[in-house]
Amino acid sequence: MKGVERIRFVVILILGMMALGLLTWGIGKVYLELVGQSSHVKVEEAQKGQKVSDVHDSAVLVLPEARFWTCQVGVFQSESNAQLSKEKLQGSGFDAEVISVNPWTVAIGLGHSADELKGMRQSFNEKGILTVPKQIVLPERTFRVAGNGSQLTVGLLTNVNTILQKGLTAETLTEEQRVWEALAGDHPPKDMNVLHQLYSRVRAKTNFEEQSAMGLALYFEAQRVINKYSGK
Repeated sequence: MKGVERIRFVVILILGMMALGLLTWGIGKVYLELVGQSSHVKVEEAQKGQKVSDVHDSAVLVLPEARFWTCQVGVFQSESNAQLSKEKLQGSGFDAEVISVNPWTVAIGLGHSADELKGMRQSFNEKGILTVPKQIVLPERTFRVAGNGSQLTVGLLTNVNTILQKGLTAETLTEEQRVWEALAGDHPPKDMNVLHQLYSRVRAKTNFEEQSAMGLALYFEAQRVINKYSGK
């Protein structure tokens, strides 16, 4: 009888140990699953936060191909002579730029077509500045804009590209002002402030020919910003 009791006691003890082991294993599994789910949620939240940050702090800007015309003043075999010609024209109040190198070409003004430049060229001719129309073709360009004011930068550079594609219009000048007022804030990037001031100077001109004569300056300031973001 005592042998049977002992066997029963041993069986109950073994079953109890097995039950305790299963219970411990089950609790541990549930705990690990809960910890894993919590970590997964935290990782997802962190990733979502990073994506949102990326959207606000950077943007990929695609500028489609653009074709525009300018008034070519002279072609020079040396950079120094081209710079002297540019400085002389700027000293006379013209927004001249060197638009190509080797040979170096100096030009003034911006138009959507050669015909659009006729009035401007006639005005230059009356001042003793002979010009010929020259077309400029810009391929599609893509680059990332990052940092403070990225959305403002995208808006203004897109507006310049629209002017190069379609010509300088009251609508494009008004759109730049709208973008500036909506996105500039209290501390806009210095580069964008310089570009905006150029836009303001263009808007202040009293007629289309005077505005177009300054158009090349808009292009070159935008190009300087693009080169900066492209690492050039």
